[in-house]
Amino acid sequence: MIYSRHSPEPPGAGNEGPGEEARLIREAQQGDQRSFEALLRLYDRHVFAIIGSFLRRKQDAEDLAQDVFLKAYLAIGRFRPGAPFAPWLRRITVNTCYDYLRKIRSHAEVTFTDLGEGEGDVMHRLVEQGFPAPGHEVDDQVAARDLAERILAGLAPKDRLVITLREVHGLEIAEIADALGCTRAAAKVRLWRARRAMQARLQGLIRQEEETAERARRDR
Repeated sequence: MIYSRHSPEPPGAGNEGPGEEARLIREAQQGDQRSFEALLRLYDRHVFAIIGSFLRRKQDAEDLAQDVFLKAYLAIGRFRPGAPFAPWLRRITVNTCYDYLRKIRSHAEVTFTDLGEGEGDVMHRLVEQGFPAPGHEVDDQVAARDLAERILAGLAPKDRLVITLREVHGLEIAEIADALGCTRAAAKVRLWRARRAMQARLQGLIRQEEETAERARRDR
């Protein structure tokens, strides 16, 4: 295992500024494993959030995160000093997720069974922002979170990814485009389509609830 989120933090961890990050990168490039682990600790939550937008099984997410960390470890020597580290790690994470999806699609359809950590972050952010939309208010946060969970579960992994990058990480369009390896125009289209898919999913769930309520009234 390259990195564990539960390993003890080294002295001074949690106080890393830009200068300290540059030092950790420099030392990691020289083969210092502790510096590399300290560097990952700054961004591991973002890595797991992105992976969680693709996968809902926690063990699968942990395994895929280890793949990301291993790839980063093997590639850190080629990292350009002075370049921003977060976008670099984000690209590795997204590409690793895409590779995983291509692999499993060639064998079997993906089955989602457990709520992923990344999706939990998305739902929390959506509820904080007053999700769902005006005109579709939900009585309490528990109900809103349940609705957000059902909507996200029905989205394609790529749609969940772009929503995660925007709503959890707060990335601008240019940053999303960089993470996805596409143009800004393409990133805008993908975000628009993802939001449209969420709205369509919301409308579908509302119709289902109304039909269920109507059947219950008729059966009384």
